Amino acid sequence: MLTGSEFITVYWLSGFAQDKFEIWKGRKDKDQPRVGATAFTIYLLFPPLEEDEAHLEIFAGKEGWQFTIDWFPGEEFPLKPFHAENRKELIFMSEFQRESVFFHLT
Repeated sequence: MLTGSEFITVYWLSGFAQDKFEIWKGRKDKDQPRVGATAFTIYLLFPPLEEDEAHLEIFAGKEGWQFTIDWFPGEEFPLKPFHAENRKELIFMSEFQRESVFFHLT
């Protein structure tokens, strides 16, 4: 399902210590770390800050679609998939605690 997706845009809305909105963009990693997962390296576009890269994996797990990100080591978060009519684009949404995340894959 994710084999044709080369690029990802991540919209991260956080309501923890302060309300925050970030946009990250990245490309599928050349070397995939594990079978059944698609890994991306993403970089912060907005707000313009000196941020390091982040590493994100999307995979089909026991509970359906999930993702991991290196900001929360060892944690897996649920995803809800939404397909575009043309089937060339895919959006995932996740909500946990005070975080809302959207992934746009193309």
